[in-house]
Amino acid sequence: MIAFRRAAFEDIGPAFDLALRVFMEYEAPISEAEAIERLQADFASKKARSDIWITGGRLMFVALDCGTVVGMADARENGHIQSFYVDGAYHRRGIGTELLSRMVCELKLRGLNEITLDSSPYALPFYQNFGFTPTDVEQRKEGFICIPLVYRPGEIWDILDEHGNKTGRYAERGRKMATGDYHLVVHVWKRNNRGEWLIDKRAPSRGTSIDGKWETTGGAALAGEDSLTAALRETREELGIELDPQKGTLFNTIDRHGNDGHTWIQDTWVFEWNGSIEDVRFQESETCDVMWARTDKIREMMGSGAFLSAWFYPYFDEMVEKWKAAR
Repeated sequence: MIAFRRAAFEDIGPAFDLALRVFMEYEAPISEAEAIERLQADFASKKARSDIWITGGRLMFVALDCGTVVGMADARENGHIQSFYVDGAYHRRGIGTELLSRMVCELKLRGLNEITLDSSPYALPFYQNFGFTPTDVEQRKEGFICIPLVYRPGEIWDILDEHGNKTGRYAERGRKMATGDYHLVVHVWKRNNRGEWLIDKRAPSRGTSIDGKWETTGGAALAGEDSLTAALRETREELGIELDPQKGTLFNTIDRHGNDGHTWIQDTWVFEWNGSIEDVRFQESETCDVMWARTDKIREMMGSGAFLSAWFYPYFDEMVEKWKAAR
């Protein structure tokens, strides 16, 4: 089984040995002799300064097969991926994608919203399939043929185990997660002292099959957030209102499984909020309307298809009964 990790000191030398070997096999034939000599000298210099990937600002991930480095990715402090190589015998096994995903997540968490690299013509299809886009035409730079690319990462999530514990790994929103990997999603219900629920309408142009439906606030927790922090942030972002954390109750936690194999842990929060609809400020790309509604109204809207179906809220009946009894 292939293992992935942040490079340890003992990985640095073998990683650059691998990089040079793969470069000579796939990229050297279209590079100038002087460029190849400079790269050989550069890799030798980097091997002699291995500590900058351990204690400095540089970043490297490696893939290992029984302890042998078979893939590596190296990035500068500014988010430029300088070296990215996978042993030819291990191509088309998802190793490059996993290495690049880990690099992207870590760079995003460091505050970098643009990740750049210079691709060889050979590697261009791989990078474009990942989501990188060209910023210029193919060019010759210092004896190498390359195409400059950029990638703008999305939200980064903590990957959890089935018990909700953080694994120390991360996932980027929109990318397929491995079997057994979970992330945290929060639902946030707001209830006033008249027994009404504040519901909102999804923007019609979010690019999903449920655009324009009524719902309650919800979304994925970002890396580093706990459940309550995510609930408060999602409400602030989507509706522009500040909830009092002291007036929130974690109603339940359940495991969810999508039809596509996607799995997540879902926390449901109920907050007391007696503000005015006039206080709401929509996030244009997320929400477009809001109203107070009683439980029967929401059930009616679920039945007509105006509200997200009960599949999204399997706890709904239990929740409303509990808060009805609490009045």
